[in-house]
Amino acid sequence: MVLKNSKFALLVLALVYYASPVTSQNTPNENLVLADCGIGLGPNGGSTSFEAIYYNGDIWTGQGENTYRPTMMVNVPWTGQYPWSWVGFTMPNGDKFSVMLDGGVKDPGEAGFATHTYEPKLFMPCYSYHRDRVFQLADGKWCSSAYVCNYRGQPYPGSGPTKPEPEKPEPQRMEIHGSMTQDTVEFWEKPATQILNTARQAFLSDGYSCDTTKRPINDKCTISWSCTGDPANNSLERMAQVFDKLATHDKFTSMREVVTDVCRYPDTRPGKEGQCRQYEQKIDRYYKVPGSIKLTMRNVPRDGSGENSNVHGELEYTIQCDTSRWECMLCNAVGTALSVPVPAAGALVSIGCQACKD
Repeated sequence: MVLKNSKFALLVLALVYYASPVTSQNTPNENLVLADCGIGLGPNGGSTSFEAIYYNGDIWTGQGENTYRPTMMVNVPWTGQYPWSWVGFTMPNGDKFSVMLDGGVKDPGEAGFATHTYEPKLFMPCYSYHRDRVFQLADGKWCSSAYVCNYRGQPYPGSGPTKPEPEKPEPQRMEIHGSMTQDTVEFWEKPATQILNTARQAFLSDGYSCDTTKRPINDKCTISWSCTGDPANNSLERMAQVFDKLATHDKFTSMREVVTDVCRYPDTRPGKEGQCRQYEQKIDRYYKVPGSIKLTMRNVPRDGSGENSNVHGELEYTIQCDTSRWECMLCNAVGTALSVPVPAAGALVSIGCQACKD
């Protein structure tokens, strides 16, 4: 704080230095209120009086605008100018106060200091703080605070400038990248949804690992899952949601139908043997899926955070069959990086496959 008038500063310091020493009462919780009373009722709409009000503890009770009864107070006479710049006064107990203030400071800034003979070596900070109905005089007029002096670092608990909410860090974003092989397997009448939804059956209760036991899909194929996960990010479940989506995505699974005419009513009439009186169509559906897909979840470093991109989980399935084949159709449809929207995963999802040639 820069004091506007150095002469006043020197005078106050002199008053402090030469004040008669009195045994310190050591009152760290004291408050001094410099109040304007009867505002609007005085000459030219001014105040009717000016009061210095002393509290040996808190001013406000914390219950709305209610205040405690002051310990003592004294009227500060009008001298032709507003008193709350530099002023001296004596309390009823003989404690002499000297106050120096900068009237240009706005609420709730530190505007100056006060000293008094009961604490002669201490400078008590004073804060600009305008608050109505601090004390009611005997004649019914209300006093409003203009300045509050204390050792608390602010005029009133909670009255300091509103502290900005600490900046909430940007939520940590995740990305899930998948890689698939060119190896494909095909199942009769078993869609991908019935195969890839077995991931959760492999999750162990610890939330971060899997039972890698091979599980039968049919009499010729098994599926096994391997995983590591971060329980804090629920990463295994989020990646399982990705597999749920892939199981219905036309880039990761395909279905073909084989229509066969089946004789339901063979002809048994003489001379018609071996012929069929009525055929019915039999439709067989075959579902093709990649032999393996591995998902990896990583965090996306936030700008300016200095973070690294770390692995938060991996989930992979492997299908093993008596026969399988290299299949380029699904692999080339996916390409090196296909974005897959999976809102339930709460992460950006992309799957890649090294393109191949039939």
